Amino acid sequence: MQNAKTMQSEIGGYVSTVVREHFGKGPTSVFVIVKPPFVVVHLRGFLSPTEKILLKKKEYKHVMKIRQLLIEELKPAICEAFSRSSGQKVEEIYADWHLEKQTAMLVGVMSAPEAASDVDWLSEAKHEALRAEVVEASRKAEKKPESTRLFWLNDRTLLIERIGFLVEIERELIRSGLIDELKQVKRPLEKRLLLKETVFLELLNRDIREVFLDWEFSIDKSYILVLLEPKNHF
Repeated sequence: MQNAKTMQSEIGGYVSTVVREHFGKGPTSVFVIVKPPFVVVHLRGFLSPTEKILLKKKEYKHVMKIRQLLIEELKPAICEAFSRSSGQKVEEIYADWHLEKQTAMLVGVMSAPEAASDVDWLSEAKHEALRAEVVEASRKAEKKPESTRLFWLNDRTLLIERIGFLVEIERELIRSGLIDELKQVKRPLEKRLLLKETVFLELLNRDIREVFLDWEFSIDKSYILVLLEPKNHF
């Protein structure tokens, strides 16, 4: 495996090139974290000229649908590029966007889940208390997940993994091909439940900059990426 800086540079360069090729404009910045079994990419300034025109016309859902179709098409190539740079096979890709902030995230998951045990807990907040609030938010949105794990990738980046949370009505919508529609409903709902209807924020005792969320319904798995503001030091 290459050193962290080399991996981050290669992955950041690759993502910038892919965005430029498919959107006509590269991001203004790309921040990469490689912490096995995860590769996390945060992009800023990610909005193409065409998308700007569509958003002026309030075509939010149209932009999101195009991006979702594109990322599904690109997933195999992204997995291959992330695997090549990290030296570990990356099998899953998750993505989400904040159109109003012109930001985006990609989360790659390697095929070595045991590496997650090496991720240190980098917060003063109690692990089990935070996990309980995530479980409660999930229970309100659908059901209690079969598995909920939290990983601090650095002192400002919390990654939450949930497995086994879908209810039967959601499975039926997925079987009917309504995946995009389901995601459009679930994203704001799950973010609201976590941030406003639990004490998750109070337990963190930190301001949140952004929250990203995506699912792989075929394996009943989801990741939530929480980006925090820097700690205040007075």
